[in-house]
Amino acid sequence: MKSLAIIGAGIAGITLARQLQGSAEVRIFEKSRGLGGRMATRRADSYQFDHGAQFFTARSEQFQNLINDCVADKQIQAWLPRILTLDSQKKPFKREWFEPHYVATPDMNSLCKTLALGLNVTMNTQVAGIDAVKQGWQLKDSSGEQLGQFDWVISTAPAPQANELLPDCFAYKSQLSTVDFSPCFSLMLGYKSAHKLNFDAAVVRNSPLSWIASNSSKPDRPSSFSLMVHSDNTWARTQLESNIDDVRHRMLEALDKLMGDALPPPDHIAIHRWKYAKADTNCEESFLLDESNRLAACGDWCSGHRVEDAYLSGLKLGEQLQTLWYGRT
Repeated sequence: MKSLAIIGAGIAGITLARQLQGSAEVRIFEKSRGLGGRMATRRADSYQFDHGAQFFTARSEQFQNLINDCVADKQIQAWLPRILTLDSQKKPFKREWFEPHYVATPDMNSLCKTLALGLNVTMNTQVAGIDAVKQGWQLKDSSGEQLGQFDWVISTAPAPQANELLPDCFAYKSQLSTVDFSPCFSLMLGYKSAHKLNFDAAVVRNSPLSWIASNSSKPDRPSSFSLMVHSDNTWARTQLESNIDDVRHRMLEALDKLMGDALPPPDHIAIHRWKYAKADTNCEESFLLDESNRLAACGDWCSGHRVEDAYLSGLKLGEQLQTLWYGRT
């Protein structure tokens, strides 16, 4: 049986591994301590924050089938927030969502945890080298320790990171270099007491901020009142190398400007920088497959920037590899 290494345990990597179960010996390497990539959740005391992806939609039959199964098992629920547009230069106005928006429960990364059950995942391990050997590819970690030899290696990391990691012989290096990502800062605020707002989620315009949501308004979340605030992507580009404390201060100032006296000072404050938050350009392909060198890359950035795009990228690459190896899907 063929051996395959997948770099990254986000939804693309986990979906790919699930698709290839029984067709190859698959091992996933994840540099972080948790699954899910940008489908991330952080906890602090009684507070919980989905500080990456806020929700997801389903526009393809394949992803809708997954969601239907997970809804039946209560692993995914629809989120029905009161939603506004807040503008520093205009009055707020009500928004409508014209398609279902979903969240995983009880936290956003629980979907990847469920999908990863039974998979061979090595956490807290950063793949730093991929060297050609007679038997295929030798992987090494950041300290130079060998991680094993594999017939195939697939990166599900953001395109700039995949471009740095994959060997120069990878046939799609030029495509990887064209993918541009915007950064984002996630500001996490916890409050000892609940506060009544006229929205559960808000899209923000003309501000350093782009999104405000009551994380505690999502299904099956802790009741402790928490706000998740995302920066504007364009603004984040200008602040990417700034001191993180300065960025936090500026985001709090922008929030105060929008909210006025609606909120007291928070009791818990944390901030996270996402360097590769959103793919602004993509490859317009579902995946990048180099058959002759037995290398590949996939992820949401191949064809979009949504959770569904990541799922479909991993799924379709798995189907293509099964067809390549065994003439079937």
